[in-house]
Amino acid sequence: MILIVILLTGIIAGFVDAIAGGGGMIMIPGLIFSGLPVATAIATNKLCGTCGVLTSSIEFARSQQVDWQACIYMGIPAVFGSWLGSRSIGFLPTAWAEPIVILLMVAITLFVVFKPDFGLEKSAHVAIAQSHSSIQILKLACFGAIIGFHDGFFGPGAGTFLVFALVYILSLDFLRGTGTAKVINFMTNLIALISFWLLGMVSLPEGIAGALGVGVGAYIGSTVATVRGAKFIKPIFITVTTVLVGKLLWEYLEL
Repeated sequence: MILIVILLTGIIAGFVDAIAGGGGMIMIPGLIFSGLPVATAIATNKLCGTCGVLTSSIEFARSQQVDWQACIYMGIPAVFGSWLGSRSIGFLPTAWAEPIVILLMVAITLFVVFKPDFGLEKSAHVAIAQSHSSIQILKLACFGAIIGFHDGFFGPGAGTFLVFALVYILSLDFLRGTGTAKVINFMTNLIALISFWLLGMVSLPEGIAGALGVGVGAYIGSTVATVRGAKFIKPIFITVTTVLVGKLLWEYLEL
């Protein structure tokens, strides 16, 4: 029965995550509810998340909504940042990260809300041949390393930050920005999953059930997103960032 609940939770988490990110805030509580310790739930969620972003990455790629060069310029620094962040957990306090992430999420939400055209304009970039300026490449690398570090060190909102950075730096629409972010998410999640797996922290029964659910949800969500386009993604992006801010603020203030 518990595994069925995890499967259904995974479908919802995968659907939301494929469109706007934030699936972990649905999946992790579901895994904790199943009886897993918090650390095990976080590690097991990486198995679920990796399956989800792989599925959605394939769907976005099939629809030619991935900037592959951006995946390289941003993804490789993000992987190293994620590894460094995961190694820093025992040396740096996470308490300072929470208010910074909350403020950044609030700023992103307000920025997107008060710029009606942001992320809605059709990108002139084509799916295969795409060139970026040196400044754009440098920005992608820097943001990739920082967001990757955050993903490995603290985590919440990493996917949202990736989408925003891609849309802002490259002037992509939300559809292409989301597709590109999913590939980068897959790269960082896979590294984290391998690390957790080697530490023996992944619970397979719950992880497999969740991964199946997230995979199904991600397939549905990415399919809907590619059909409906950026105008469909933007309000969901705003909703997810608002909910995530509320969740983080609630936990930070211990209301």
